[in-house]
Amino acid sequence: MQRRYRTIPDLKINESAKAIAFDDSALACKLTSMGLLPGTRIEMIRKSPFGNAYYVKADGVRLALREEEAASILLEM
Repeated sequence: MQRRYRTIPDLKINESAKAIAFDDSALACKLTSMGLLPGTRIEMIRKSPFGNAYYVKADGVRLALREEEAASILLEM
């Protein structure tokens, strides 16, 4: 059975999940320097009106992520 992962764009407002890995190694360096490490609890705060950016809370720190960055973070279901 193949395991399916979610990403930040899949989250609903106020829903949270645990980050487990990054899909894009180039973005992984940037995201880890922002404090998004595997095991970090991520909560969706809100989406931009046009859906190309996401405002999230990661272990108490609020961050704005572009769609490409948000889609590269794999979350545990």
